[in-house]
Amino acid sequence: MKKFIIAKKIFFTLILAVIFFTACSKQKQKEGQNSESSAMIGVMTFSGNSQGNKPLPDSPYGYEIWSAGGSNNQLIWYGPDQGGGAAFRAEWNNPDDFLGRVGLFWNQGKPYAYYKNLYCDFAFTRSANGTAGNYSYIGIYGWSRNPMIEWYIIEDWFGSGIIGPSTMGGGAVKMGEFSVDGAVYFIFQAERPAGSGNIEGSDVSFLQYFSVRQTRRQNGTVSITEHFKEWERIGMILGANMYEAKFLVEAGGGAGWFDASYISFYQEDN
Repeated sequence: MKKFIIAKKIFFTLILAVIFFTACSKQKQKEGQNSESSAMIGVMTFSGNSQGNKPLPDSPYGYEIWSAGGSNNQLIWYGPDQGGGAAFRAEWNNPDDFLGRVGLFWNQGKPYAYYKNLYCDFAFTRSANGTAGNYSYIGIYGWSRNPMIEWYIIEDWFGSGIIGPSTMGGGAVKMGEFSVDGAVYFIFQAERPAGSGNIEGSDVSFLQYFSVRQTRRQNGTVSITEHFKEWERIGMILGANMYEAKFLVEAGGGAGWFDASYISFYQEDN
């Protein structure tokens, strides 16, 4: 009888041990799942054309994605609490043209001077040269209205040579050059013909302004307003209504990716 009681105690002890370790295992698994879910909070993936600026939740920023042709083209925003709040990843697969951008949206009828001195801090990696088709741009991008102008401040690209008129189209003409943020930028102006597509959906021609950094980079600070001032100084006047200023990746084909670990826009007094 005594042996039976001892055996019974041992049996129940083993049962309790199994229950305890099973519970601990499930708790650890649950904690791991919660940790993984927390790391993914705020991340959003966009694949369809946004057809204009779209606000991002709990964020001062908006995004736009547009592509013609190709497949599996997408923009992945890392959320308001990651990488400065505007960090994103873009992927494209043989589009005719792909644009993905995240940043500031205004369209308030105000000129650029109203927004003080604008800056953008950034850091990113990307796929190799030759993975973005016949043309590609990485940098700060936007539009103005009244008049409608498309503008670029180009920091890097996916080609092997320096960006110039042959890679811009629209009969780009060099208008000048200036130094800022530790490098020389060449300034170009081009004109897009009617039917090229624009933020207003109108069938009219419009001007494009470009600042192209001659020593490209993948991290640093862009003094955005300094480009606006230099363009104005040489007669390239932006519209009275600033539409946006966003960090852009644009690809004219190919299959590649762009991945920003940090993008943040900020303003300082003049």
